[in-house]
Amino acid sequence: MPAVLISVLVIVIIINNQQDTYGELVLSHQELDFGKVPEWDGKVTGEITAKNIGEKPINITRIQVGYSFIDIEGPTLIQPESEEVFKIHLIPPVLPPDQITVTAIFFTNSPQTPQIYFTIKAVVQRFATLSASVCDFGNIEPATDFEKKVRMCVNAPMDQSEIHLMSSVDPMLSWVMEPDVIPNCYILKINLNIPFKESEEESNQLSHPTPFSALLTVAFPNGRTLTLPVIARVVPPVLAYPESLSLGIVSKDKTPSLEFTLSAKNPFTIVNINAPTYMQIVVTSVSDESEESERPYKSVFSATLDLSDSPPLLREVIIVTTTAASAPIRIPVYGYIKKDPP
Repeated sequence: MPAVLISVLVIVIIINNQQDTYGELVLSHQELDFGKVPEWDGKVTGEITAKNIGEKPINITRIQVGYSFIDIEGPTLIQPESEEVFKIHLIPPVLPPDQITVTAIFFTNSPQTPQIYFTIKAVVQRFATLSASVCDFGNIEPATDFEKKVRMCVNAPMDQSEIHLMSSVDPMLSWVMEPDVIPNCYILKINLNIPFKESEEESNQLSHPTPFSALLTVAFPNGRTLTLPVIARVVPPVLAYPESLSLGIVSKDKTPSLEFTLSAKNPFTIVNINAPTYMQIVVTSVSDESEESERPYKSVFSATLDLSDSPPLLREVIIVTTTAASAPIRIPVYGYIKKDPP
């Protein structure tokens, strides 16, 4: 009996082992590095080999990449002890900048290798690049020429006459291109000039900081373009801080005092201050700070309000005229005066 039981057990083990045979997928390598890929050469293709070292066929149910700039094509069935080639296609024009590292996943019906991971690397060499993503002039004053330089490098051989700078739609913005000391590179000189406004309405707009933005475009003969955003903040010669004064809600029996500062790059004097009769404005300090300060010349003012002679709702403006500009500085004053209790 023991011999019979042992024989039956051996037979069962052999049958089970035969039923548990499977396919097993092995890739020729776990990583494919394309290196530098020129975007102007179009699609590039690499290959890997997948081998089934098992005893049953393997179905490739799907290949997950997750990015539109990579496509992998190959067979869906691999027979035992055979190998197949998979092609990896890279589409450089839609690749993100800098180096990319993407993991592809092969899903199979094999319990031994249900998922196989594969890494794809590449560095896109752009047709042309700019040394700055944005040309930022920062704070600028009207009636002054400002210039910024941006380096443009073209990675494909091209004559300068074939590169065109599209005209700016803003008359205050202009640019030219000059050869650089670096081969295949150019210097883009960008000039911005904000003129003084002549009308009173336009002058009042320059009494406070105003944003400026535009877009410049470089066109190449092969249809490619580069765009460069240009931004700035146009500030008056004399800048008020804060730009408006707010009392909030105050009682009529109070005598509130608010402070504001006028600052400039160059010395200035106050010509006139126009304010409501119930506002007394005096200069509390004048300073010439370190040359490291962007606007070293400052005057600090105190505005004291006699609310017994003011309307309940304050919507007033302090108008300051200086020797620095023809446009006056307008500082709104807001507040609400509570009525006397019943």
